[in-house]
Amino acid sequence: MIKLDLHVHSQYSEDAMGTPKEIINALKKKGICGAAITDHNTIRGGLASLQVAPKDFIIIPGTEISTSEGHILGLNVSNDIKKRLPLEDTVEAIIDSGGIPVVPHLFRMMSGIKEPKLKQLHGKIPAIEVFNGCSVPKSNLKSANIAKKYNLGGTGGSDSHQPEYVGLAYTIFDSTDLSLDSLITEIKNKRTWGEGKTMPLRYRQDRMVKSIKQFFQRGMRRI
Repeated sequence: MIKLDLHVHSQYSEDAMGTPKEIINALKKKGICGAAITDHNTIRGGLASLQVAPKDFIIIPGTEISTSEGHILGLNVSNDIKKRLPLEDTVEAIIDSGGIPVVPHLFRMMSGIKEPKLKQLHGKIPAIEVFNGCSVPKSNLKSANIAKKYNLGGTGGSDSHQPEYVGLAYTIFDSTDLSLDSLITEIKNKRTWGEGKTMPLRYRQDRMVKSIKQFFQRGMRRI
């Protein structure tokens, strides 16, 4: 069994901190075999992580893209994808880039795409995030039930914005093959699931306050 944290933010996200090397070291200490670095609207963090990751640690370059209808993860993408596009166009752009679209925190108020949008697109999306470390357990349970309802795979990710909390949530691969191609195939074939622990309440509260402040600093625009 292999564990990867498939939703991590680094210093390349405007609302996060932590160098790729700090993040990788923190994950290795927790027994996590790899990560998808999914900074907001850029793959810079993932590319930088590839440069410093040891050979026994898997990095999946990714990004969390702000669509006009909520956020979506692009895993294993090869280029930045324009933000603020309609959700369907963003999904197509991820696929065209050779990546995998994964829906994070489905029910989050400001950035979840919600079930009706998922229903329209689930044929093009192999997995949704069923365990997000920043989400409350009830929300994660709802997401897990939705994944089963639509016969989708599941992923898990800490959604951490600082190294201390990476690896609290993770994706389980029922495999011993650490090759990137094999792991990507497992996600595409809906053979993964998410588990982990919810982050401390204080951290989640601080994140919420910071997000609200930054929302107003950006002129009432979502990230």
